[in-house]
Amino acid sequence: MNRPRIILFLLLVFIVTVFTASYVWQATNRATQAAIYEPPPLPSPAADSGKPQVEAKQPARLFSIELGDLEGRGFVKVAPLDAPNEQSITTPLRCMRMHFAAGVGICLHELVGSWLTPVVSVTIFNERFQPIFSQQVDGYTSRARVSPDGRYAAYTVFVSGHSYNDSNFSTATHIWEIATGQDLGNLETFEVWRDGRVVSEIDFNFWGVTFASDSNRFYATLSTGGVPSLVEGDIAARRVTVLRDWIECPSLSPDNRRIAFKKARGQGEWQLTVLDLATMQETPLAESRSVDDQVEWLDDATILYQQMEYDSSRNAWISVLSIPADGSGAPTVFVSRVGSPAVVHSY
Repeated sequence: MNRPRIILFLLLVFIVTVFTASYVWQATNRATQAAIYEPPPLPSPAADSGKPQVEAKQPARLFSIELGDLEGRGFVKVAPLDAPNEQSITTPLRCMRMHFAAGVGICLHELVGSWLTPVVSVTIFNERFQPIFSQQVDGYTSRARVSPDGRYAAYTVFVSGHSYNDSNFSTATHIWEIATGQDLGNLETFEVWRDGRVVSEIDFNFWGVTFASDSNRFYATLSTGGVPSLVEGDIAARRVTVLRDWIECPSLSPDNRRIAFKKARGQGEWQLTVLDLATMQETPLAESRSVDDQVEWLDDATILYQQMEYDSSRNAWISVLSIPADGSGAPTVFVSRVGSPAVVHSY
C-alpha cells in the first residue's frame, strides 16, 4: 500500500472513530437525561383509590418542577401560594418544562432518540395529572404555555441549537386546541403583517407564546434577520402583527396591560423588562443579572422567574425568584430549588 493510500486509510479510520465516539456520547447523554426526566406511568383513580389524590383544582396554588434533589428531579410539585416552601406535594408527573391553567396543563420532556434526532414528548394533562393526549416532536425543550381559560396550549422546541445563545438556532412553535386535541399548526404558517403589509422571510422563527384573557389573542416573539420582535396574534384569523422590536419571551400580565420580557443587552445577556402596552414605555426591572426565561406573573404587581443561585462554595442550583414589576425593590427567593413556575388562582 503506497503512502497516499495509507494516509487516506488512516484518515477514514479516524473519521469513523470520531463519529462512533460522538454517537455513543450523545446516546449516553440522552439516555441519562431520559432517566432523569422520563415520567413513570401515571396512576389511574381506580388503581390508586387508596391513596390521597393530588389534584390541581385547589385555590391559589403554585406549580413548579423539582430541580434540587437528583432522585426527584423533574417531578411537578404543587404548593399553596402563600406557603410554597412549606407544604408542597409531589405529583407523579415528570417534566422539563410545564405550565398549568384552568384545570389543564402542558408538560414537555425529552426522550431518547438518535443523536441526530432529539425527541420531545408534549403531553396535555388534567387536574389529576393524568395525560389527555400526547405527541412526540423533534427538537429540544424550550417554552410552554396554557391559555388562562384552558382552551389552548402552546409549546416551543429547538429544531436546531440548544438555546437562544446559539447563533444559528431554529425553533418550531405550535398551538393546540385542547378540547379537540387539534394541532393548529406551526406559527410559521400564520400570515405576518408589519407596517400595514404582509411580509415573509425564510428565516422566520417564533417562540414564547403568551395568551390574552380571551385566549384567541396571543403575543409571541418573531425573529428575522437577527432581530427579535414582539408580535400580537389572532388564532381565528391565523395572523400576527409586528408591534415592537427587541422583545423576547413575552409574558402578559393578568390584567392584560403589560408584558414582561427579556431584552438583549449583549451577546447571551438579557435584561428583565416590562412593557406598558398602552404607552409602549419600557421599565427595566431591578435584577442586574442576565435572565433567560419566559417569566410568570404572581399577580399584577409581581413577577416570578427562574434564576441560578450560588452558595459560598460556588455550588449552583436554580430557584424561583420574585421581583416587583414596576422597577423598584430587589429580587428575593420565592421558592428554592425549583423551576418553571405556574401560578393558579381560584377557578
